[in-house]
Amino acid sequence: MWEQAGVGHPIARAVAGIDELLGVARGADPAFLSEAEQREVLLGLSRQVDQLERLRMRVLVIVGVPGGVAQADGAKSAATWVAGRTRCGYGSARAAEKLAEALDSRWQRVGAGLEDGSVNLPQARVIVKALEALVIDPLPGEVVPDDVLARAEAHLVECAGVFTPAQLEALGAKILAVVAPATCEEHERKVLERAERRANAATRLTFRRRGDGATDVAARIPDQVAARLKTYLEAWTSPKQDDGKDTGAATGLGSFNHRDPTTGLRLPQERLHGQAFCAFLEAADPARVPAHGGSATRVLVTMSLEALRSGLGTGSILSNGEDVTTLSAGQVRRLACQAQIIPVVLGAKSQVLDQGRASRFFTDGQRTAKTLTQRVCGAEGCSVPSTWCEAHHGRDPWGHGGRTDLDDLLFLCPWHHQRAHDPAFTTTQHPDGSLRYHRRT
Repeated sequence: MWEQAGVGHPIARAVAGIDELLGVARGADPAFLSEAEQREVLLGLSRQVDQLERLRMRVLVIVGVPGGVAQADGAKSAATWVAGRTRCGYGSARAAEKLAEALDSRWQRVGAGLEDGSVNLPQARVIVKALEALVIDPLPGEVVPDDVLARAEAHLVECAGVFTPAQLEALGAKILAVVAPATCEEHERKVLERAERRANAATRLTFRRRGDGATDVAARIPDQVAARLKTYLEAWTSPKQDDGKDTGAATGLGSFNHRDPTTGLRLPQERLHGQAFCAFLEAADPARVPAHGGSATRVLVTMSLEALRSGLGTGSILSNGEDVTTLSAGQVRRLACQAQIIPVVLGAKSQVLDQGRASRFFTDGQRTAKTLTQRVCGAEGCSVPSTWCEAHHGRDPWGHGGRTDLDDLLFLCPWHHQRAHDPAFTTTQHPDGSLRYHRRT
């Protein structure tokens, strides 16, 4: 009809009309909208953005068909054509193309929900993802019937009127329990077992030195392992103490480092998790580490005797017989308090003067005995359990002639142990034996 009337295609006319109306609104100041208009306009724009995206996806499919605009212009696909002309990036264009194909070919009810505004775009993505998992990646020998798929789609579209995308994603993972309860338990068991096999096969951990004193560690691990690790780290980074009181920046590893000691600014959660991960590794029991090269895993720390005593200069860590890491003398002295880290002290001519004997380190028996009188970190206000702490020479470090006696043993959490060996801090010991740290000015 529109062709006979000599007018353009309705979609082309709609785009022209939208451009005209946007031109009218472009110069208007939204600050002059009334409260009622603000609510109406923002909700309306949000709905229209999703409806326009659905319209764009419908056109995107046509552009990519054989003989369409993409082929005529020499592009490999509609996504390539759009990415090259809108500079939106191929990844986002391809994601829109895949969603458009799924809506047009299989999930028309979801597409209709986008068009009438009952389903928003984030909801449509998670619904399609859940439905596609039943079709594109089925279990071997198992095909979900079309009527079950139809019920699943209808139910999720209906739920879009109530639930957020995250909630819909959780519902989508269990959708067969709703639309096909008779078969869902066996299906879910098989899905979980397959997911576990795939997760184990995909497990990876890589290390890449940045060259600036830090290393990027990238990991892909099974969900249950990640959840366990996250639980451990959050136990270390929780701002709450054992008594449930939030003591802020004055407490130990659990909350002291929620604020940067230099700037006083609150640290982001990812940095807190990184610090907790370092502390968690240092608290690992070396006796349970597998033998490495015929002996228990050890790290050799090499530095001069003068640097060790003065706290100035640098030291080197040799691990795995080949990896060398340079660090400050203060950090080396802190590490030297730990068992299984062997200080190799060198004289003026680099000859080995002493390679830390077992008596240089506090024994398991000494640590056990100390826990009877010291249950938590020795820093003021810190509640990290002593079993998670590192052994520190409370009076004089062994490099200054200190003795490894039980009376000299002091438990410090990794955070406060670093402060004890950090030349930027002074240490004050209270009559009760607890320590307080002050940044030097």
